[in-house]
Amino acid sequence: MREHTVTNMLLAVIAVLLLLNLVAKAPIARVEADTFKLDSCITERPGDKPSSYVHVVPH
Repeated sequence: MREHTVTNMLLAVIAVLLLLNLVAKAPIARVEADTFKLDSCITERPGDKPSSYVHVVPH
């Protein structure tokens, strides 16, 4: 009888964790900057001057 109780408790914990995982991965409105255009910073040849630059700020 004790094994069934432990198994049921473990299954309940797994179910709760799966539910929390689903809630965490729920679709959330993403924030994206319109000014960040990486494609304009990449050139075809290494010697070409890009039309814009990427500004990186470490936190």
